[in-house]
Amino acid sequence: MTTSSDSAVGALKKGLRSSSKNYQRKRKKFVRDVWPPIRLVSVRGAMKYLVDCRVQNAEGAMEGARKFYDSREEAELFAEQRAMERKNEGTAILTLSADQERQAVKAFRILKERGAKVDLIEVVNGYLRHLAKVEEQMTVEKLVERFLAHKRNNPKRALSERHLGDLKHRLALFVNGRAGSAGGQEISGFGNCAAHKVGHREIEAWLLALPQGRTTRSKYRTHLNSLFNFGEQIGASGENPIRRVVEIGKDEPPKGILTVAQSKRLLERADEGIKAAVAIGLFAGLRPEAELCRLDWADVHLNKEMLRDPAGNEVQSYGFIEVRHSKGACGERMVHIQPNLYDWLKRLRPPGKRSGPVCRGYDRFNELLKKAAKVARISPWPHDALRHTFCTMHFAAFRDEARTMADSGHRNVTTFRKHYRRPLQQKVAFEFWKIMPPKKGAEAAVVEFETEEAA
Repeated sequence: MTTSSDSAVGALKKGLRSSSKNYQRKRKKFVRDVWPPIRLVSVRGAMKYLVDCRVQNAEGAMEGARKFYDSREEAELFAEQRAMERKNEGTAILTLSADQERQAVKAFRILKERGAKVDLIEVVNGYLRHLAKVEEQMTVEKLVERFLAHKRNNPKRALSERHLGDLKHRLALFVNGRAGSAGGQEISGFGNCAAHKVGHREIEAWLLALPQGRTTRSKYRTHLNSLFNFGEQIGASGENPIRRVVEIGKDEPPKGILTVAQSKRLLERADEGIKAAVAIGLFAGLRPEAELCRLDWADVHLNKEMLRDPAGNEVQSYGFIEVRHSKGACGERMVHIQPNLYDWLKRLRPPGKRSGPVCRGYDRFNELLKKAAKVARISPWPHDALRHTFCTMHFAAFRDEARTMADSGHRNVTTFRKHYRRPLQQKVAFEFWKIMPPKKGAEAAVVEFETEEAA
């Protein structure tokens, strides 16, 4: 009679024999037991020799490659090569100096603190890829010299001396730095550093150390981006580090426009050398530095005539201003001359003069404009007041956004609505477009008033 205990023992012996057979069957599949092991596996119906070169990383995950071979000889040859390489690597560890071991420990600690999921090999390979892009090693000072020379002979378009001077001034600070003055902070320079070794963290810290506001820092970042883009193109700085520097938001200048009364007083008090430019800025909206101060009288076409539109209606035309010089190709345009601007330019255009600059230089224009604003009691002076006033008054009077954008040289509707289209009553805008040049008697009264005011 068979008891339950005998049945349990029999089942256990049977299970042990079965597992032993399975174990022996699996062991037979192992051609090589030591690292890297070789196993005979079935791949899509065909038997292959698998060389498993994977190892366990610091996080416990398996990483590495597995190779499949048709013949046992090829698999064993590859396995022996990998085993020898690993043995040599282990032997090489013993040859490291104490300083090299310290550097390795420090490198692993830095990677762990940063939370980087990479090992030293990936870091080294990334650095070698960076060096591969550097065809010519040079200092930052030398790179700036080449960059400024390239800008002076720009094949795309000629840059103004004012722009080149600003570029040179800002990059000089990046190269030479500045010693700390009384109460001021010292600013380091990068002139002697290799251009390809300057990283985004150093540049970001340098920008934040500048004592200026966000708008000025953003300007520096823009110039440095151009510099390292040039360095990347000529193979001197590797990848542009500015791409990883967070963009700096600009300080929004206070928006404002001139009132009708302020516009009248400004035109009355403006110096004769800039009065025509002020009128064009107010009633045609040209950009002061890029367009207005580069305008020639040959591009001001005063021609009063009646035209017929496609519908057969008669339209009064007063000519146009041809804008040839601008911030970009989209700025080149023809601005329609309004009736009041026609009268101003008829009065202010030098007799018999067909060509020549409307005003001489932005710096001189800006200086005289500030004096006129002070005499006209306009304080504070709104940012870009002439152009902002034109856009606001033009849209408020004619209620045609496309027409205002075409005359002001705008392509982006969002930018136009954000910066230039301010809510204003139409009747106020109508008064603005009625500002005409004073008659002879009125001019004399203005001169007499200014004389008394000065006294």
